[in-house]
Amino acid sequence: MLDSKFLENVSVARKAGKSIGLVQGSWDLFHLGHLRYILKARALCDFLIIAMDSDEKIRKRKGPTRPVIPEGERYEFITLLGIADEVVIKAVDEPKWHLIKTVKPDVLIAIKENYTDEQVEKLEKICGRVAVLPRQAKTSTSDKIRQITIASRMKKVEGVEEKVAKAAAGMKKRIHYSKEMPEPVPGLLKELRKSTDDVCPTAAACFWHGQWVYATNQIDFTIPEYDIQNRTELFYAMVEHAEMNLLKKLGKAKTVDTPIYITLFPCDKCMKVLADKGVKEIYYLEDHPDRNWSKRSHILAEKKGIKTVCLVENENERE
Repeated sequence: MLDSKFLENVSVARKAGKSIGLVQGSWDLFHLGHLRYILKARALCDFLIIAMDSDEKIRKRKGPTRPVIPEGERYEFITLLGIADEVVIKAVDEPKWHLIKTVKPDVLIAIKENYTDEQVEKLEKICGRVAVLPRQAKTSTSDKIRQITIASRMKKVEGVEEKVAKAAAGMKKRIHYSKEMPEPVPGLLKELRKSTDDVCPTAAACFWHGQWVYATNQIDFTIPEYDIQNRTELFYAMVEHAEMNLLKKLGKAKTVDTPIYITLFPCDKCMKVLADKGVKEIYYLEDHPDRNWSKRSHILAEKKGIKTVCLVENENERE
């Protein structure tokens, strides 16, 4: 339930002829990108509303370890910036687009990942317009937290960095890597060094909204040390494959109508998700054709009409 005083202030501003702007976010571990984003939103309206997700809402979406900063402190921080005319907290049980439908802002400010093109069209029937902005910095709170967690745990996992480097070097040797290989192969192999899977480091990439987006296998380094060291079933169950991590980085897109490049042919589970996302082309560097998961994945790709091409084989054929 929105505060009556808040609604009254919005109404008074609108009657005074002011344009109403709305920008939403978690604003957890506030960084330069957040500030630039809010300042751009401020410039697009006369009366700016900054909506902030409650702790419960963030936990439901991002997991039990978030937010890092509790809502009381986040609310005070945003308020003390002195940029917003109103700051409102969004509750976990708030219906979809409830605040937008209630305020009906003259301009809704969002980043590309917030809404699909179809959703933007629907929102523009509610708002005056939707101003879609690019991310204002490379910094990501989620990525920073993950990197800090991984860096901390990797120090405890003996030799993991050396193992990752050795595995990446082994792949380069197997595919006869050279710097002359076209994008995104060099980028994929560079990303392997950031991988946290020392058994089979895998990277994926695609060209999305005018730029290459890369992702790698992700390991949950919060699981017990024993499982990490001994590569137990729990360890492998917690691996987020590079393909899934890549799709997460693409945001809320319902379809991914762009080729996917990956170092290792996707497993059958990933192939199903890629097929459901509308992927039609997959280019890869290596495969394990003798493994059952690979056989199932190839069958699924053929059934779904997905083109699969081994870049290394093609490179050898050209030579």
